[in-house]
Amino acid sequence: METWFSRVEPVLGAALELRDLHTSVHCGRVSQMALMFAEDLGLRGDALLALDVAARFHDVGKIGIPDTVLYKHGSLDDAEWEIMKGHSARGEYIIRMDAGLVLGDEIARTVRHHHEHYDGNGYPDGLREQAIPLPARVLSVIDSYDAIRNRRAYHAAQSHEDALFILASERGTKHDPQILDAFLSYDRSWFDRLS
Repeated sequence: METWFSRVEPVLGAALELRDLHTSVHCGRVSQMALMFAEDLGLRGDALLALDVAARFHDVGKIGIPDTVLYKHGSLDDAEWEIMKGHSARGEYIIRMDAGLVLGDEIARTVRHHHEHYDGNGYPDGLREQAIPLPARVLSVIDSYDAIRNRRAYHAAQSHEDALFILASERGTKHDPQILDAFLSYDRSWFDRLS
């Protein structure tokens, strides 16, 4: 039986890959890690499926970011940062283009809110604490870890230990303390399974 995901995943995946291979590979790693982590947290069934799709396409809105911003080396200025921040709402819009998408609302909301911060200082809506959908709070931790660990145009890759230190410093501000504590409880062998 054909599902939305089996029908559309290759199309969105190819579009993202052709637009920015780095972002496409990042989304694949985040999806793999998010599924392992979410299963350990007890997510099952539809919640796990929605997180899987959202993680695979959480940065699909970067398709619409101009080259001068997406590929810029060094820090973004304020105007460029505002453009970059628009990717989460743009990603929600892309996901919602298929009105028949099973679990579409949950997937779209997760994509939209994966950059909300637990203290309310994130974007695009400034949601805080439990107002941020659970899958988005899970995705935020995984997305941050992968972004820290891998080279970007604006920063060098950090070690595993440095990444955990940075995440721990964001406990209760950027990240949900309970979700982050669960993530930080893993020993190195859990992360090595991802290689």
